[in-house]
Amino acid sequence: MKLLSIIVPTYNMEGYLAQCIDSILRTPSLAALEVVIVNDGSRDRSLRIARGYAERYADTVRIIDKENGNYGSTINAALPILQGEYVKILDADDRFDGGKIAEFVTSLKALQGVDMVVSPFVEWNGKREHRIDYNIYGRKVYDYGKRYEADKIFGDGAIRFFMMHSVCYRTELLREMHYRQSEGISYTDQEWVFYPLFRVKDIAFVDIPLYRYNAAREGQTMDRAVQLRSLAQLEAVTKNMAQYFIEKASTLESEPRCSFLRNIVADRMRIIYRKYLLAMNNAQFSASHFAESDAALLLLAEQCGIERLAVLVNNLLKVDLLRHWRKRGRRYSTTFRWLLQFADSTMTTLHSAIFR
Repeated sequence: MKLLSIIVPTYNMEGYLAQCIDSILRTPSLAALEVVIVNDGSRDRSLRIARGYAERYADTVRIIDKENGNYGSTINAALPILQGEYVKILDADDRFDGGKIAEFVTSLKALQGVDMVVSPFVEWNGKREHRIDYNIYGRKVYDYGKRYEADKIFGDGAIRFFMMHSVCYRTELLREMHYRQSEGISYTDQEWVFYPLFRVKDIAFVDIPLYRYNAAREGQTMDRAVQLRSLAQLEAVTKNMAQYFIEKASTLESEPRCSFLRNIVADRMRIIYRKYLLAMNNAQFSASHFAESDAALLLLAEQCGIERLAVLVNNLLKVDLLRHWRKRGRRYSTTFRWLLQFADSTMTTLHSAIFR
């Protein structure tokens, strides 16, 4: 049995896939790894590249070739066949720090049985790279290599959410809960860091920045312009997460866990509202369409037990975009929205410079 399975979802990534797979294979711990490349109906040379690796590394690399079904379908296709005790996702346009894999494998061996392992990651924005950790203003909150009861993590308020690049799950945990991601839409990585938290019993943090996230690739789903064009998909994932919470909340015995998960849903809703009320230009924005979305989100928020959903520009700019809309029936003026976005961007840059 392998220790760590790595799922590599792949769609038209011929320019990145080799670098991604090479970053995994450069480790003395290769025998502990399983790499499952899921070709999601690529129309370029991605499948040919993947097959080349499967031929050369038959004991490590496996391929699933399927029709296009978007990101979630690749995860759903891979999970049933995984051989590793743990599973981590690596997007084909990103890579691992090969020098950290052996250390990560050693940590997994020491922590065997823990449901969730969280590690820092490195983000590259095209100009520089910085490490993203679960520290609060530079203060280390949790000891590395130590198991914590999940309810303690959920209840102490130090962490608000997790990111896909950081998490690694015990594979059997996902199978026991019959984990599935939404198919046919993007942004379902948010489900990957949400649904398992309903079942995770313990969490460990390791000081190993394994994942290297390429934030510089043009056209990726996290690009702000792409997000605006794909807002319907982002909204659909948020609604799926809210509905999942509504269905599963009664099974949660811990109020801190319930509150933590409810707040994640509320934060995802705030992101949708910010796109509509702040980021969209006048040509993109439709008042009637937004009114329909607002009504649907409001109903879900009430069913989730979210009592009041304030949509602030950020934690320092206490301008409530949603309150203004509901009071005035319109967004803030174009000029004021531009000023708010400029101030938000400046504050984010300063925060990153100081605390990262």
